Amino acid sequence: MRWYYLGILLFGFVSGCASERDRVAPIVIPNVVVTGCRLSPSHNYLIAYIAEDRYEGISDVQIFDLTTIMTITIPLSTTDLDVIPELRWYAADVVLVEQRWLYDIPNGIVTDTTTLTHPLSPSTYNGEIPQWNPSPDGRYVANGSQIWERDPVTGERGTIVIDLPSTPYTTGCNNAWSPDSRSYYFVDWQTVGPRQAEPGPIRKITLP
Repeated sequence: MRWYYLGILLFGFVSGCASERDRVAPIVIPNVVVTGCRLSPSHNYLIAYIAEDRYEGISDVQIFDLTTIMTITIPLSTTDLDVIPELRWYAADVVLVEQRWLYDIPNGIVTDTTTLTHPLSPSTYNGEIPQWNPSPDGRYVANGSQIWERDPVTGERGTIVIDLPSTPYTTGCNNAWSPDSRSYYFVDWQTVGPRQAEPGPIRKITLP
């Protein structure tokens, strides 16, 4: 009987932690697990690098409309089903497909970059994710699933405002912060054993 009640208490504790995580950082796209994601400049769209497990690698790359949580068909990408299309964001929610085609998603316009009179400038939306990721307004700094206020003078971490455990670990998305610094996206890797993790869902933290 003692073990029965202990089991109930443990279940309640785990459920409570899960509920708190879902409340603070709800899952963005149900039933989709990823190894990484890239937010568009406006945060209306998201590139998801989908993988069933960490050993198989990325199995698919999809673009999601975050207002409808529907996938967007990628035009002019490779017809080889074994090849994952390469996608990169540019300003105004334009995505570069396989280093050639510019797809203006909001307006549905495709441009062949070989017809441009000037080469494309490097995009600022596809760089490496900094370990300490500052918000656009400079008020916050994030690491994985944790967010701190940022000292305006030193730039160092101050008071922690979001403290979700990084178990086993979490990683911020590319361009994780929304332009108004109120939203932040991260990948919540799933625990499958001691010091082992599998691809997990994308979660979104909304600050007051």
